[in-house]
Amino acid sequence: MGINKRKIKSLIIRNEIPKINVGRSGLTEAVMREIDRQLDEHEVVKIKLLKNSPLIEEVKMKELAKEIALSLKAEVMDVRGRTITLYRRQKSK
Repeated sequence: MGINKRKIKSLIIRNEIPKINVGRSGLTEAVMREIDRQLDEHEVVKIKLLKNSPLIEEVKMKELAKEIALSLKAEVMDVRGRTITLYRRQKSK
């Protein structure tokens, strides 16, 4: 896992990790595109499933995190409660 932990910690401390809330509509294409865009821009993104999200009852959070990471070619950094943190190295410019 080639994550620059110092960089990630500084983002967490400065509270600069973008957060995406997933509500009753679930993981729509638009939400997945936004997660993808945020990963391209910031390398790290937090995804929070709100209490009204239908996904909470359907799957376990770790399984959902793996599915999202696989579809976006990202890595699961952390799963805590209803929050998933993903990392993907930025593409070379």
